[in-house]
Amino acid sequence: KRKKETSSKSEKRLKTEAKASKVTEKPLGQGSEEEGMFQIGKMRYVRVSCFKGKVLVDIREFYADKEGGMKPGRKGIALSAEQWNQLKEIIPEIDAALKKL
Repeated sequence: KRKKETSSKSEKRLKTEAKASKVTEKPLGQGSEEEGMFQIGKMRYVRVSCFKGKVLVDIREFYADKEGGMKPGRKGIALSAEQWNQLKEIIPEIDAALKKL
């Protein structure tokens, strides 16, 4: 009797990627203000929400669950309104630093 051959890691990765592609994605930068979610990359979104009475700007990677729905992942950061405003103020400095590289 032959033993079952195990799938290689690359085959498993391809199967996982195929499942993830079932999620319908919006064009980059577009979102619904009603939803408060704006796509900034493949499976990366900026989301505006309220948690425990505080407004947050959440920049996070999402993943597709088994049913094909989108769930927030562990990779990301939630900024308070104050932190968001500070980030917006230093955008020109960040852009300048990027141009130097």
